[in-house]
Amino acid sequence: MQLVRTRPFKFVSDIDSLFEGFPIAGTHLLGTRDRVAPTLVPRVDIIESSTDITTRFELPGFELGDLEVTVEDNVLTVKGSRAHDLADGATYRHRELADGGFSRSVTLADNMDSDQVSARLANGILEVVVQKQPDILPRTIQIEAA
Repeated sequence: MQLVRTRPFKFVSDIDSLFEGFPIAGTHLLGTRDRVAPTLVPRVDIIESSTDITTRFELPGFELGDLEVTVEDNVLTVKGSRAHDLADGATYRHRELADGGFSRSVTLADNMDSDQVSARLANGILEVVVQKQPDILPRTIQIEAA
């Protein structure tokens, strides 16, 4: 007996291909593809050195006024929002650029100095550097006579 492979839903993609040239982009047999707008979730790199932690957020298209960086209770938070405005009367035929806001948080180690934080935005990368506190060395305490 020979095994026969089938694609029972191949007709969906076949019918979708018929609609590709029509001005009703974003529709297909099972509904509207672009009904949900893309979401913003910036990718993050966290790099540790002997003196600091550097967190890099990938944020193409963002400007300084679109972003907010805070440190509270040992949590570094980056928030941002943006919108791509359309001309009057224009509508999307296809949409992949995300609008809206995001918030990403990173819990810092206990030895981080939340007063020594710097942030820099260049070429779509937000770099936040948090300095480590100097190591606390043991010390001898003098005892006074009463």
